[in-house]
Amino acid sequence: MQKKEMEKRGFTLEEACEYVGGISRPMMHKLLAQGEISSFHIGTRRYFTREILDTWIDQRVESAQE
Repeated sequence: MQKKEMEKRGFTLEEACEYVGGISRPMMHKLLAQGEISSFHIGTRRYFTREILDTWIDQRVESAQE
């Protein structure tokens, strides 16, 4: 019997960069500083939710289509 896989909701900085298309860490830090994208902390680690990343991507796609 196989274990049911849980869908990952929280991404590390590196994982978030890859998820949105392979942007660089400095670019992600710039987006955070500009308030374009948000994150949360657990201890000293920064995480991004799938929902936040998907919303940011969707906003970029909508802007490109206008």
